[in-house]
Parts: sequence; structure tokens; C-alpha cells
Amino acid sequence: MITLDNVTYRYGEGGTALSGVSLNIEKGQLLAIVGHNGSGKSTLAKHLNALLLPTEGTVTVDGMDTREEKHTLDIRKKVGMVFQNPDNQLVTTVVEEDVAFGPENLGILSEDIRFRVDMALKAVDMTEYARSAPHMLSGGQKQRVAIAGMLAMNPEVLVLDEATAMLDPQGRQEVLDIVRRINKERGMTVVMITQYMEEAAMADCVAVMKGGNLIMTGTPKEVFSRGKELRANGLDLPAIARLRDELIAGGMDIQADAITAQELADAICL
Repeated sequence: MITLDNVTYRYGEGGTALSGVSLNIEKGQLLAIVGHNGSGKSTLAKHLNALLLPTEGTVTVDGMDTREEKHTLDIRKKVGMVFQNPDNQLVTTVVEEDVAFGPENLGILSEDIRFRVDMALKAVDMTEYARSAPHMLSGGQKQRVAIAGMLAMNPEVLVLDEATAMLDPQGRQEVLDIVRRINKERGMTVVMITQYMEEAAMADCVAVMKGGNLIMTGTPKEVFSRGKELRANGLDLPAIARLRDELIAGGMDIQADAITAQELADAICL
């Protein structure tokens, strides 16, 4: 679906934000991109729908080169983005009008917009709030409305750039449950930019960024079995993986790739 080929990005005369990054994002995949602030993960995300263009290398979305201006609109129709602060994406005073804003700007017929809005709100469990004022919602509910606004535009890829960073634990879980359901039930490609390793553990694939470089990719089991390497790069493991490693260090003979509570419990009971 999306290919980054040796992508480098420089901010004017400043430093290099991305350096020679190559990555394939498969159709229907749930990809988590992790790393500290300044690692380049959000810069990478903005390349996925041509908000930023590579200084060197190429980014192609469904075969379209992001540097070719004639493809920009089609790329942004295919790749929707949800950012960290939902307040920055809510533009009207009524939830359903906010969700309809994107399709209206695409020139979609009114009856089709109604259908899209209803389906998008249902997908994020916000139908009962259709006539509510966005500013009266919780942070998690606002982020779900922002996601609904993207879904109403029928993208093939949804990119969430630190979309849970400003939410409380309940709000985070609400958004993650929605994202997981959209990916599995709709087969939508999802890219999550996150600092939370527990969120990355739910992905199909994890890409680890540091200093503008892609230093590691693999399944969550593969990545989180390399605890020493992650720690050497200033990164941590999900809580279950940390517990797993402590049990192994204490002499317990269990599988070294357990990353969920159930997997760890099963490994202990064997």
C-alpha cells in the first residue's frame, strides 16, 4: 500500500529528521511506529499523505509518488490522519456536522454524506452523541469523533499520530478498541505513531525509530524479545515483557517471546 524507499528529510538548514528510511506498509496491516520524541516518527507519518515531501528518496502510496503534485489530492483521499490534539481537528459546533465536514469539502452528494456520517459514528460508537456539542465531550470521545471524520472520507489508510497521548487511561483504551476493530473488521490499513509500548504490542508489525533512523522492524514478539537492544537505545518494553524477562533472569524456564498476560500465564503453567 505504501512504500518508503531510502527516504531522507531535512528541515531547511537544520538537522536531518529522517535518514535513509526504507519501509513497506502492507494493505490491511496494523503497524506501530515507536520511538522517543525527536526520533523522527511523526515526521515519517507526515510523509505518508504528502504533508511533507522527502528531500531524498521516494514515498509511493498505492503506486503514486507523493512528490508529483497531480497525485496529492488522491493520496490524501486514500490516507487520512488523526493528530494528537482532537480539538485541533474539530471545526463545528455539532458532532454530526463535524463528521460531515470532510465529505462536504470533497463534493459528495448530500444523501451519500448522510450515509457516511451515520456509518462513521456507528463505527466509533458515537451515534448517540450525533447532535451533541464537541466541546462537551471527554477527550476520548473527541478523538473518536476525529476518527469518525476521517472514516467518513472513506480512506484506505488511517494514520494516528500520537492520537492517544493526551488521553487518560480510559480514553486511550476506548480509542485503541476502536482502532483495533476498524483494522480487523474493515480490513483498513492502520499506522499508529506512539510512545506506548503496550499499544505497539497489539500491532501486526512494529517499526522502531531513533535519531531519524529506522533501527528495527518485526512482529511484536520479534521486537520485544530484543529487550537488551531496546534498552541500549533508551526504549522500554511492555509491562508483561518486562515481567517475562525478570522471571527468566530469576531462573524460570519460560518462552522468551510471551508479550500478553495470557501468553505469559500459559508459559508459566507449562
